[in-house]
Amino acid sequence: MSIRPRRVTLCVAVALALACGACKAISSDSRVAVAAEGGWLSWRGPWQNGVSGETELFEMLLLGGENHLWTLPLAGRGTPVVADGRVFALGYEGEGAELEECLVCVDERTGEVLWERRWNDYLSDSIYGRYAIGSPTIDPATGDGFAMSTAGELMAFTADGRERWRHSLMAEFGRLTFPNGRTGAPLVDGGLVIVRGITTHWGPQGPARDRFYAFDAETGSHVWTSTPGVRPVDSSFSMPVLEWRNGRRVLYATTGCGNVVCLDARSGEPLWRFQLGSAGLNSAPVLDGERLIAINGKENFDNSTIGRMVALSLDGALADGGPRVLEASCELWRNPLIAFTSSPVLAGGAIYQTTADGSLCRVDPQTGEVVWREKLAPDQIHASPAWADGKLYVPMNDGSFHIVRPGEEAAEVLCSVQLQGNCLGAPAIANGRVYVHTTAALYCFGSGEARAGALPEPEAAPARGAAVRLQLVPADVLLRSGEHVDLEIRSLDARGGVVESGIDPVDVTWGEKRAWDQAELVRADSLGLTAARGGSGTRVVTAEYEGLRGGVRVRVVPRIPFAEDFEDIALTTPHAAEAGVVFARPPSEWLGITKKWEGRKVDGGKVLAKTLDVPLFQRSQGFIGHPLSSDYTMRVDIRSEGNRRSMSSAGVIHQRYLIQLKGNHQALEVSSNVERLKESVPFRWKPGDWYTLETRVDVGPDGSGVVRARVWPRGEPAPQAWTIEVPHARAHAHGSPGLFGFAPQSRFRVYLDNLSVIMND
Repeated sequence: MSIRPRRVTLCVAVALALACGACKAISSDSRVAVAAEGGWLSWRGPWQNGVSGETELFEMLLLGGENHLWTLPLAGRGTPVVADGRVFALGYEGEGAELEECLVCVDERTGEVLWERRWNDYLSDSIYGRYAIGSPTIDPATGDGFAMSTAGELMAFTADGRERWRHSLMAEFGRLTFPNGRTGAPLVDGGLVIVRGITTHWGPQGPARDRFYAFDAETGSHVWTSTPGVRPVDSSFSMPVLEWRNGRRVLYATTGCGNVVCLDARSGEPLWRFQLGSAGLNSAPVLDGERLIAINGKENFDNSTIGRMVALSLDGALADGGPRVLEASCELWRNPLIAFTSSPVLAGGAIYQTTADGSLCRVDPQTGEVVWREKLAPDQIHASPAWADGKLYVPMNDGSFHIVRPGEEAAEVLCSVQLQGNCLGAPAIANGRVYVHTTAALYCFGSGEARAGALPEPEAAPARGAAVRLQLVPADVLLRSGEHVDLEIRSLDARGGVVESGIDPVDVTWGEKRAWDQAELVRADSLGLTAARGGSGTRVVTAEYEGLRGGVRVRVVPRIPFAEDFEDIALTTPHAAEAGVVFARPPSEWLGITKKWEGRKVDGGKVLAKTLDVPLFQRSQGFIGHPLSSDYTMRVDIRSEGNRRSMSSAGVIHQRYLIQLKGNHQALEVSSNVERLKESVPFRWKPGDWYTLETRVDVGPDGSGVVRARVWPRGEPAPQAWTIEVPHARAHAHGSPGLFGFAPQSRFRVYLDNLSVIMND
């Protein structure tokens, strides 16, 4: 399906049909620096606070008339960005199994779609069509862009739409998804692309935490991981804010654990945190000199009231000796405003905030006093205002869009219009135009004749200090057995600055910090690390050079074919909840499996058993292979405890499809995202009996495919026919094999045995 813009001022339709995923080049070499002047390169704009320096912008608006330039009928829930005369936006189209997220590039003058990229959701928990709740980001140094899908696909692309690199954060780092679908935007700074999400990886990074990940913008190599908070209660898509402080490039953000955090943007080192809420914080903070201003829309940390805006003192917040927990004395002021995901704007010596009750508020940044309130809508969720030319451009959740001139004592509403759909993003302002994306369309308003204003002056990086540690890139490596990775080795000073780069691996002394599995999993050579053939597991490999130390985390997964009957696992760990029971932890390279599955002895043999002692883990999906795997067949034996009224469910993740035997439904089901693709057939199976499940995914040259599965009582001949066959018009062409289990209310255990993954015939 193609997207066709409506040119309102000419009252004609501009037609352009693009094949799905096709790209139309608009320059011979788009990888050039983008002039920041006249652009809006990231979600929060050039000042990181929703402010544009443009002047002579419009103050009146009539839909279909004056200052309404064009409309693109594309649903979205985020903020577009603008660079070099092009508008980049995330959106979605279609229904059910045909729904696709997309990234579009649009001519800012005409609304003509220059190119688009499309993809399917997979294995996410997003519901109610909550897609594209985020923004692309443009690197001003190269013109390249970066975006992340709801399922956690991080993509780098050129201005003409050519993909440069990609990571599946779900399959590579254990990124979790949630029904709210909130994704956010990448942050680009200093040659790094920084994203965040709640992940459950391996080793010390196994527990679920709201983590930040930095990747090299040029190569996509992973540079650092940071865990600045504590156990999260909710996800967060808060956009970080950057500054230089005490010679360090620091990043401020709010997190899913209710903290405001600060970390080193060059090394990922956590510096401090401040507990503001008891649940997730989603609004972006804003900087005001020596103050950092943040807002909460959930229950506060220190009492049962809901919502609070605070100003934190940054004077003395950075200190040596490890990450700090800031005390309440760091609060300069607080007020009772409530905003869950809408972010504040700092402009003209005032803070402007839309609140949960649909009001626009002016706050004194010196005292926190709420100076005035203007009711604009019944409520507000994600959308935030933008400020330019002495006016606020304010989208609201109900689809209303307002132009407001804020005064010292009151607000003057200059114009209000009702847009189609809901407004969940913030406006973008560039080149005399204001862009607003709703769940129905992308709108372009303005005259295109405004004047660009002042832009932030780039701050010079401080002089480098003495080297104190090594940094190995990539810092987290996923390899198949026998694969090699080149390493870039550099030294850093105490503030995260690079002192020496290009250190020769030959000059490094290698060791192992900790081994979770068998010996000799990886070996160092003159270029980097090579995984042993036939091996799998995890390692932290240490490196030492001229007294400096660093390390690289290595996860090695087996090549297809591989099999696991669990008979070689050692049952040596006493069970904390069941006296006399010993178990074995699953292989450490299996993501999302530890503490959710365990090796046990059942009926004289060893099997993998779903854990029941932690109700939070009653549902589990994890990955046991490489995310680029394709054209393979999986087989596993399944058994559930239970009775005729209740059983558990289990199955496999196969190339981004979930194929499961559902106990309570007595069915065999194929799904990806349950609201996008879900089909099932009845299959009666009994508690206490073993069944064999076999699956495969076949994808044709045209991109369409069929997901097939059959199931039968273990020990009996396999049926010739498939039990279920599900066609998918745009099939997933690759994806890691994985495991799934669900024990409702943690009542009945479910078991897996005789797992195998083989290449298709």
